[in-house]
Amino acid sequence: MAFCLIGALLLLASFGCARKGRQQPQLRWVVDPNPIRAEQIKLFNAKYPDVRVINDPDAGPQRVLTQLAGGVPPDVFAIYSPQSAALFARKDVLEDLRPWVRRYGIDMNMFWPQLDGFIYEHGDRTKGRILGFPDNCGTYMLFYNRRMFREAGVPEPDTAWTWEQFTEAAKKLTRRDRTGRTVQFGVVLPPAYLLEMFVWQMGGSWFNEDGTLCTVDAPEAKAAFEWWASLRRTHRVAPSPTEEQGLAPLGGWGGSQNLFKAEKAAMIVTGRWLSIEWRQNKDLDWDIAPVPYGKHRVGMLESKIYAIPRSARNKELSFAFLRHLVSEDDEMLVADYGDGMPSVEAYCRTERFLFNPAYPRERRNHLYLSEMEYARVKQQSPWIQQLDADTIREEECDRIWQKEITPSQAAANIARRVNAIIRRNRANPNLMD
Repeated sequence: MAFCLIGALLLLASFGCARKGRQQPQLRWVVDPNPIRAEQIKLFNAKYPDVRVINDPDAGPQRVLTQLAGGVPPDVFAIYSPQSAALFARKDVLEDLRPWVRRYGIDMNMFWPQLDGFIYEHGDRTKGRILGFPDNCGTYMLFYNRRMFREAGVPEPDTAWTWEQFTEAAKKLTRRDRTGRTVQFGVVLPPAYLLEMFVWQMGGSWFNEDGTLCTVDAPEAKAAFEWWASLRRTHRVAPSPTEEQGLAPLGGWGGSQNLFKAEKAAMIVTGRWLSIEWRQNKDLDWDIAPVPYGKHRVGMLESKIYAIPRSARNKELSFAFLRHLVSEDDEMLVADYGDGMPSVEAYCRTERFLFNPAYPRERRNHLYLSEMEYARVKQQSPWIQQLDADTIREEECDRIWQKEITPSQAAANIARRVNAIIRRNRANPNLMD
């Protein structure tokens, strides 16, 4: 692209002096410690050999805010949710990228339109500030073990299953020994943060349109909670927390979800990013299908953006790195590695993404693209910190497994507790700071 060439020439002229004895330029990149980061840095250094890129893995939003308040801003940092992006935008610590986009002639239409909720303030591409650039994305899919399906006599899904079809398949795929101990589970229980997707699939929502009310006490939401919990409590096709800990292999990137990698569970609802781990098991014969649905086909979209602090010391260098992260070379490097799909739609439609001969079993990558039609970004409320909302959800869901409350009661409790915080913060907005 023309803007990449112009930027490269400017930066090479600026940084070339490092070879003549001046201090080597450094760029601190705050992002998770995914093993692909070293390769991304190597690729950047092929363009800018005089720049030392430091991968700082302490990427939590509170940690970054502490760095910003302390006057030691990162040069580029990752933001993993629209909720966190809204927090940084509200504190006015992000560089608005609109002037940079105009300066370098960047076509923002190259990104999947579903990513607007990550990229733009308030998700509004017509009025909102550009908060950052995404370098990858992905929808949740159903991943399944083909060998286990064959052995159980369960036909592989050729289209999206309903919840009922999914549950019946999970029952057939669950195996117990003569003592009643489960030796193979039908599914790894979807994490509680995916409840929002299941609520959507029943026609409900997590918040109302303006985020002033949490609505998971509605009947549609309660039905989603009940189905989700039934996989573990009623049908016993998903491991309990204790069973997960006992079965999960030690180490690896992905935590208890690596039960699928270890062939302890036949199905899992997650994203392409975990194929990074599963490829390590050469005997694992897996494939993908659309995520199961309730009344409506709806999926959840994950992504992250890379942002530049307003207080960054070398914004020219920071933006050069940002442009690198959305270049075809870098996005395809990440996609080849298995970490989601490119954020630039055109890159997803290349032969290189649709079928990588290095991984011949992954022959249905086109399904990642077709699922984008149903993808939504997580809802947010401007009146509650995401950490508070997440903590409430996890606490109430844990009480389900302790048999203290029913799934419907958990949904009602979440709504009650979240709405109490929303009312408090609306009455005194200073509490949000």
